[in-house]
Amino acid sequence: MNKRVNSKRVLFGVILVIFLSAVVIGALYVGKYESDNSVVRDVVSRYGYLGVFVISFISGFNFAVPVPAISFLPLFLELEKSVVLVVLFITIGMTLADGIAYVIGRTGRQFLHPRAKLLSVLNKMRDRYYWSPLVALGLFAAFIPFPNEVLVAPLGFMRYRLRHMFLPMFAGNLVFNILSSIGVMKLLDLF
Repeated sequence: MNKRVNSKRVLFGVILVIFLSAVVIGALYVGKYESDNSVVRDVVSRYGYLGVFVISFISGFNFAVPVPAISFLPLFLELEKSVVLVVLFITIGMTLADGIAYVIGRTGRQFLHPRAKLLSVLNKMRDRYYWSPLVALGLFAAFIPFPNEVLVAPLGFMRYRLRHMFLPMFAGNLVFNILSSIGVMKLLDLF
């Protein structure tokens, strides 16, 4: 029976890795074309705010696509989109992309031996300082222009609950996008 449980766990892990790999490869493929404004213009023109969401979800994989979706704000405004709704859809897309990074981190833990000393140390750290990394995640997402995956994947690996991470990720991404949109709009006023 133990072999059967382990084989199901391995099969689940393999399927999950294939799925996540497909998502990342798709993000790389589409991200290659995202930097061309005509593609972004076409997607947003055709699909509206859903297009904004798709662009932000793809750019949320910051390692794959190092172009933040908020940098396309002038284009979105040119297409007569509401700044408030654009910021909201970009934030939702980025947060869901961060969720994929969480799943990757969480899945990576399955491939370590259950008695590994690293797991013991990580579990003790999580139990002792549970809320501190979540506060750091929110501040990091809000003010550091670096991929959130740097913190999200390790927290997933440490088995933090996604429901506890969602609010700091969303709030941090929202603050980042609001500040960035204000900056972009101020730059537009200069030119």
